[in-house]
Amino acid sequence: MYPVINQNLNQNVTKDSFWDQFSHIPGTIESRIPTFDKSLDVYFDQNFAAIIEEWDLVTDSDLHKLENRLATVSDEISGLYAGKMTIETRAKTLDDVISSLEKSL
Repeated sequence: MYPVINQNLNQNVTKDSFWDQFSHIPGTIESRIPTFDKSLDVYFDQNFAAIIEEWDLVTDSDLHKLENRLATVSDEISGLYAGKMTIETRAKTLDDVISSLEKSL
């Protein structure tokens, strides 16, 4: 079933046990074992700017510039829509005046 963990840690400890030797290894094991992830990290750290340029990736500053442009375009669209509504209202008024003039003739 499940392994039993003894409450008395010194019960099974011997002077030359594997765990005793293991606990005295200087540094971390991770720093001594080469991994594919570490190789990729080193590669990306060294070539990050070139990768962004080559793959045409979006950076944080690019996103801020796009957000600012989107805000500006949204404001311009709102202004144009308001102008369109004003022009439509004026056109409707002129159409009504023209219709009334045509009827009076």
